[in-house]
Amino acid sequence: MIANVLGSLRVTMNGESVVPAAPKARKVLALLVLNPGRVVQTDAMEREVWGPRAPRSATTSLQNYVMQIRKQLGKTLPGDTGSATAKRILVTEQTGYRLAAQDDQFDVRRYHALAAEADAAEAAGDLAEASALVRCALDLWRDEPLADLPTGPILQSHVMRLEESRKAMLRRRISLDLRLHRYEVVGELRALAALHPYDEMFHECLMIALNRTGRRNDALSVYQALRSALAEGIGLEPSARLRELQKAILVSDDSLTPAVPQGGIRT
Repeated sequence: MIANVLGSLRVTMNGESVVPAAPKARKVLALLVLNPGRVVQTDAMEREVWGPRAPRSATTSLQNYVMQIRKQLGKTLPGDTGSATAKRILVTEQTGYRLAAQDDQFDVRRYHALAAEADAAEAAGDLAEASALVRCALDLWRDEPLADLPTGPILQSHVMRLEESRKAMLRRRISLDLRLHRYEVVGELRALAALHPYDEMFHECLMIALNRTGRRNDALSVYQALRSALAEGIGLEPSARLRELQKAILVSDDSLTPAVPQGGIRT
């Protein structure tokens, strides 16, 4: 099985799609894919599909959605045992359902595996390898998570965690780029600072990159723009770290390095 959620929902078996047409059944499949090998509780599925007020027929309907997914799985399996094999892949448990995925290819699993490999490379001092691994992790993203699926409360929590993880991974990649003296990221950082006017990390990296490429006044202008945006938008001042960064740029300290937690945010 190949399952992708870092973009539209794509799940294939033996090269054929097993994503059902019914939107509610697709939600059930998405929950299972996001929890491979773990039991997804029936009440969690019901909250995702119907919200806080599930109808009396919810249990029966949920069973029908599981049957639809198993039917799709069975169609891709050879011989006359497809139906039985599908039940071993999508397992009924006492409190819910479990997708028995072991050697399958899930993009979220690969994403986290690459992040762990980047951790190890960075800990070993191989910044170039860490940067390459982080880039590979980010390349797995095709769009927003489950971009083609209207999400309920349970799936939305997964989407939010994944989006935060992606943003943290992007910050990490940029931090590594600066540590490797790859200052061509200035253009990208300007775009990110414009898209995230209150994000101090992106502004910090942009200030450092500009300062290191001899554009001290531009770096200080970024600080002033951030300060104005924070004051006018949410009534705050830049953090102590950003204020110290401004002072360091004023005295032309070229040793500045953005602070990004190793590994970023995990889900």
